[in-house]
Formats: sequence, structure tokens, C-alpha cells
Amino acid sequence: MKKIITLSILAFLTTAIYAESDVNSTTTSSTQAQIDALKAQLEKLETTQNEKIAKLEKKQKHNTKKISHVNELANNDNLKFKVDFRTAYDYISYKTANGNTSSNGVFSNRLWLKMAYAPTNHLAFYGTLSYYKLYGQTIGANQNFNYNDAYVNESANPTGEIRVKEAFWLYKNDTFLGLDIPWTASIGRRPSTDGLLVNYREDQKAKSAIGHNINMEFDGASFNYELENVTSVPGMSLKFCLGRGMSDAYSRYSNVSQNSDGTYSFNNTQDYSEVNGFNNTDLYGVLFKPYDDGQYSLHTVWFKAFNLPGMVYNSTLSTPTQAKYDFKQTGDEEGGAASFIADGIGDGISDMLDDTVFFASFAYSKTHPESSMLGSEKAETGTSVYAGLNWPCQLIDDARFGVEYNHGSKYWRSFTYGEDTLAGSKLAVRGDAYEAFFNKELIGHKLTAQIRYTYMDYKYTGSNAFFGDAGTPMTMSEAQALGMDPVKTAQDIRVYIRYRY
Repeated sequence: MKKIITLSILAFLTTAIYAESDVNSTTTSSTQAQIDALKAQLEKLETTQNEKIAKLEKKQKHNTKKISHVNELANNDNLKFKVDFRTAYDYISYKTANGNTSSNGVFSNRLWLKMAYAPTNHLAFYGTLSYYKLYGQTIGANQNFNYNDAYVNESANPTGEIRVKEAFWLYKNDTFLGLDIPWTASIGRRPSTDGLLVNYREDQKAKSAIGHNINMEFDGASFNYELENVTSVPGMSLKFCLGRGMSDAYSRYSNVSQNSDGTYSFNNTQDYSEVNGFNNTDLYGVLFKPYDDGQYSLHTVWFKAFNLPGMVYNSTLSTPTQAKYDFKQTGDEEGGAASFIADGIGDGISDMLDDTVFFASFAYSKTHPESSMLGSEKAETGTSVYAGLNWPCQLIDDARFGVEYNHGSKYWRSFTYGEDTLAGSKLAVRGDAYEAFFNKELIGHKLTAQIRYTYMDYKYTGSNAFFGDAGTPMTMSEAQALGMDPVKTAQDIRVYIRYRY
């Protein structure tokens, strides 16, 4: 603006001087000299002003950069926390093959303290601390089973310890090897519970895996590639996952044993060394999404798990009244699933159908035993069907109803030990499972409530066992003939209030 003022002054003076020269033409030459001198002074003044303006702009740019850096420190350069706190009441009941019944009602508190930090546009850290405890101290034997790493955060524990549920970094970029392929890479304790399909009844966004046959925790890595831009197929993506469920390492002081006189002996001081006769339990998987246009989508997964553990019968340790078992690795297993989702039925038929979700999924599992696996020394294949429907309630605002059905065959074996159902995993059922739920927003999505009913009808035993002989499928009559009294049906009625912010 100063430059414009200077030029205006120059124009004014020039006009005035020329006007004067018309009156007295004899002074034209001297006046011209004055004009030239004035122009030189104005040009010098303009140069000085331009230099000052440049310095001011440079200073302003520096200050803007400093302010941006301060804003970055204030807004991004620290962990952001979120809270997910749930108080639930579960009424659990069981009925055995012989007709015996048992039931109990328990209260629980579950806290997820979530955290995230993104120092750059490409890199972020995510973590979740978990606390899950029943009201009061629990009583019973074998409490150590609550602490299995694969499902420890989904099991209510007796003293309510705080544990790490998730901790991983995530790198993302818009191109891969120069191609228009957005991709991500992540390593750590990855989210692998409450995945796709299961997330509807849990009233939350889906996490990594398809929940039909994987719903347990792993430490590992994942690599995801969005292929829509290079294939022109909506939503197409390819993801590789790997995880470790058990490490073949001794823990520190694991072989300290107590002697008969009360003293202790160190049988092995090689901390974290390899356990003889034991191998790492690893899982590798591929998730391929062929199509997803936002309403209709298809999701597939294939995986293989190695060196799976279980209880194996040992006849040399048996007594006349009770058989003894060894905890051993039994073999490998592969599995897969294909899931179809309609997030909205039809197009504009009705508001309710536009907001209705339907899904159907088919899954399989196949064992590759090294000796005996699920009670069989040959490969056995199991299958499962999972279907669900949920829709907005027409009588109550901000509420949804849902119904789901599961069916598993004789040798069906899922990795769903981390499923959040206190009575047992419905996804693992060898038989039929039925479920209905009602989710209601009380104060937006910050305070919500749920009423849920789960009923499981077991046709075969071993649904919730691991991969050894304890997972042998028997009909109820076959088990009764051997003097057993297995659970025939299980029910869980859950009511909760949940705060999220």
C-alpha cells in the first residue's frame, strides 16, 4: 500500500509541475531538472520501503511458523486419552446332560483407557489399558486360567489388575512403490478382538479381524494395501497379518521348585532360553476384501496356526478313578471365512430399511495333527454359519434391536477364546446359539445401555476347550455313557450401562 501512495504522490507532483510549466515556459529546463531529481529521491525511497516491507514479511512468516509450532505442541505433541467404562450385570445359568442346573448373578466393572499420539501425518501410536473385575473377590481353583495371554483382557479377574490390551505403532502412506496404493504397516499388540460382525452386538466400530473365527489377542504385525485406485473396484483391499500366541521361552525363575523340607531349588537358571520339545505358536493370515461400496461388501480371510496346545491323555499317569493329562502341542490348524454385509437394505424403500444391517458368514476349520488333535489322529474339518440382523427401533428414539444365530458342526474349532460372553463363546458352539440384544443411547453415544440374551445349545462336547483331547467332540449320550455330565445348554442375560468419551 505504501508503494501505491508513493506513486500517487509522484503523479500529483508531476501534474502540478507540468501545469506550472504551461504558465511560464521559460522555466521548462530548470523545472525538468527538479523533476528528475525528485524522481531519483522517490525511487530511492521506494527501494528503502520495499526492503523494509520484505523484512516485515520475513519476520511475520517466522512468527507464523513459531505459532504453528506452538499449536503443534499444544494440539498434537502429547498423548490423547479416551475412556470406555462399563458396569454390567450378568445372570448365567447352565444345564447339564443329566439335567443338573446351576446359576449365578455377577456384577462387573470394565475399564478401557485408550490413548493415541500422532507426531506426523504418517506415524501414530495407539494403546489401550484394560481393567476388568467382578464385584468382590472370586473364589475357586485354577485361577491361573484367567491369565492366559490370548484372552486375559476379556476375562474378569479376581483382583482387577490393569493390563495392556493394545499397544502398537501405525505407519501410513498414500503411495506404495510409486503406485497409487494407500497402505499401512503396524507392529505391536494389535487389536484382534471384537472384530467385524461381532462389533454390531458390542455397539462399537469393528477392529481388525473377522470375528467369526478369530476373537482373541495376539502380539504381531499387519500390512494393509488399499487397491481401489489401481483396480477401479470399490473398496478392494489386501491385508497380511502375523501373530505369536505362545513363545518357546522359559520365563524368569520359572523352574524354581519347593523341596519337601520347605527349601527351594533352581532347576534352570537360563532365563528366556528355549523350552525343550516346545515350539512357538504362530499364526499367519491373509484378509482380502473383494468389494465394498459403502452399502454392500464382501470380506474374506484365510489363516494357518502352528503348534497349537491342548490337554493330551497320558495313560501312564492314569489312576483307577481319574485320567491324567499332559499339556502339549498337538499340531496345526488352518481356517477361513467369507462374510457378506448389507449396511442398508435396498435403496429408499423405507427409512428403517435404509438403516438396517444384515450379514451372513460361512467359516471352516481344518486340523493338521502331529499325533492326536481334537481326539483324532487324522485331519478333521469343521464348519460354522453366522448370521445377524439389526435395525433401528421404531418406537424408541436412538435405539436398535438385533438378533443373531450361530451353528457349528462336530469338529468346528474357532479362535474365539476372547469373546466377551461370560457363559462361554457362542462363536465356538458345536451346535446352535441364539442371541438378541437391545442397544439404547441415553446421552448420545457417550452414555449407552444394553440388554442382551444369549442361549447356547451344545450338540457336541469340547466347544470351549483347546486343541487336545479335551476338545474331543462327543454327543451328550456318548459322554454320559463314559460317566460324564457335560453342559448341554448355557444362558447369559446381560444388562449394562457404558460411558465413552
